[in-house]
Amino acid sequence: MSATLPVGLVSLILLVTPAESEPTAPTQIAASFDALDAAATRLDTEAYLGRLDPDLIWIGNDLSERWTYEAFEGFVRPYFEHGEGWTYSSRERRIVMSPDPCECLAWVDQVLDSQTYGTAVSTAVVRRSDEGDWRIWRNALTYPIPNDLAREMTGEIRAWEAANPQPEGPLDHRPSPAVADISLTLDRLHQAAAHADGATYFSLFTADALYRGTDATELWTLDEFRAFAEPYFSRGRGWTYAPRERHVSIAPTDCACVAWFDEILDSESYGTSRGTGVLVRGDEGVWKIAYYALTFPIPNALARDMTARIRAAEPDGGQP
Repeated sequence: MSATLPVGLVSLILLVTPAESEPTAPTQIAASFDALDAAATRLDTEAYLGRLDPDLIWIGNDLSERWTYEAFEGFVRPYFEHGEGWTYSSRERRIVMSPDPCECLAWVDQVLDSQTYGTAVSTAVVRRSDEGDWRIWRNALTYPIPNDLAREMTGEIRAWEAANPQPEGPLDHRPSPAVADISLTLDRLHQAAAHADGATYFSLFTADALYRGTDATELWTLDEFRAFAEPYFSRGRGWTYAPRERHVSIAPTDCACVAWFDEILDSESYGTSRGTGVLVRGDEGVWKIAYYALTFPIPNALARDMTARIRAAEPDGGQP
């Protein structure tokens, strides 16, 4: 994680498909993402949009890019119609099935290879439709900045944002009680990190939580992340991310026990950041974080230059 911390443990996780006559839910989910990528490559608009849930929220790398299904469709169609698709292929993929008894939700962490931009990271929640197929309900796409380049590039992003101030998104001033509880959990997380309070910080995660850092190599289990972070906390070295904007969506299932969030954060060290992830509500009624991903959004005006520099800095030149 690049939150003023050096590179930590590296977790490489690949999906292994069992040899079964009936495909498992993770196998079906993986196939759905592969179909999405293939449709974009061949400019098949209907097949691409067919992999998306009608209640979609799609978050792009630029702060302005937070689209509903209708807005994202309006973005996709002109590109495909003019022969300007995009190619992504999954390099690493982790699929976590939701504890919801409906077995109709999962969250997915992917490291992707892009022919245009090099390494990308996708964090998503998928939902099983009434037809039985899996569709993307929430997705955030980013181009991870390597730790070695983080200070330089985030400094450039801060300078660009200062010269090009962006409007802030709407705030929900009257959230439901459940959304208020979720927001309080996230606020406590950031407060605990700022005060180097490791006991409180890690108590807010589920035991099997995953944490995605800003470098593409950083996908930690909770135990790995704790082993990495607690030495800093023990010396009073925390990190400060202050929420500026937040959106929370509770998945529409009978138990209403899985939620997605995306938030814009201000960092003392790095400027604008984004957090996305999943919370689950256990039998005791407490919301805990099951997955958190931290990214540095890159403005579209800087994206081609920065992703080219990131690609050049990778050991293999960004080639899959």
